Amino acid sequence: MATIRDVAELAGVSPATVSRVVNGLVGYSEETRIRVETAVKSLSYETDYFARGLKTRQTSVIGLLAPMVSDALTSQVMQGVESEAQERGYAVMLGRTGAKSAYIAGYLRTLRTYRAAGVILISSVITQETRQLLGPNVPVISVAISDKTGSPSVAINDEQAAYDATRHLLRLGHRRIGLLAGNDASVYVAQPRKRGYERAMAEAGCTPAIATGTFFYESGAACIDELLQQDPGLTAFFAMSDEMGAAAINELQRRGFRVPEDVSVLGFDNTSTSLHVNPQLSTMAQPLVDMGRTAVKKLLRARDLGPQIMAHGLIERGSTARVNIPGSASAAPEN
Repeated sequence: MATIRDVAELAGVSPATVSRVVNGLVGYSEETRIRVETAVKSLSYETDYFARGLKTRQTSVIGLLAPMVSDALTSQVMQGVESEAQERGYAVMLGRTGAKSAYIAGYLRTLRTYRAAGVILISSVITQETRQLLGPNVPVISVAISDKTGSPSVAINDEQAAYDATRHLLRLGHRRIGLLAGNDASVYVAQPRKRGYERAMAEAGCTPAIATGTFFYESGAACIDELLQQDPGLTAFFAMSDEMGAAAINELQRRGFRVPEDVSVLGFDNTSTSLHVNPQLSTMAQPLVDMGRTAVKKLLRARDLGPQIMAHGLIERGSTARVNIPGSASAAPEN
């Protein structure tokens, strides 16, 4: 049976280009399309994924499941997953699970029946139920979250990243730093980031100020309001996501604070959201695209499905600066 590499060699293109043509994607010339389609017909290349699965006991499909598909974090992980999968001749089946376990179970059963080559979970840990629903022949891996038990995953060290982010604000001279936290029910992301912030503040002899919301934009303004009620003299804010950080900048400016002259704001993730606010948001970066690519590589190797910790890094933009006590939040006007 002809493979995608056979087609690529005959057509004089890369396997990634063959994948784009047979899947109807863009990124090639009309001449290239004709060469690839001619090679496909000449070699009788099988593009029916389910028919291929009947022969090989595995289709060239990777399942990608996420609670939301419209948020910036998921979008960047998806970019990495799709790029790596297509380069290897695999298609990606995307499913939005929301918060409903029934949706997740339904997708997992379908992917098992479909004989998927593997499943990638974004921001969801692998449970015993997950493994039971997929069965022993469909590998699974998590991205952007790690349960610390050795389950297959690609993530950063969230606690250390939050510690490093808080330490950066402390090095800028800030001592009154508020935390915009995600829901404490997020034991594998929000809680480690909270511990990192608290550890850095304790080492510096500073008092924590924490407001808990969600990771999404809508809770940012409410968290700012709560934090300023706790301590009107805060000079910096660390948000557990870029969406919360962007909301914090907008809300602080609405109240008359200048960013970063009066207050600094630091986000988390380095998603596209960090660039769509003025000033642009400084952030603790996760290598989200690379994490998606790495997950596909590990998934297809199958023998290398242990946890992998990726490097995080600070991206400095215009929303952070050295502390300016005379122009701090306590001196700024309120509406």
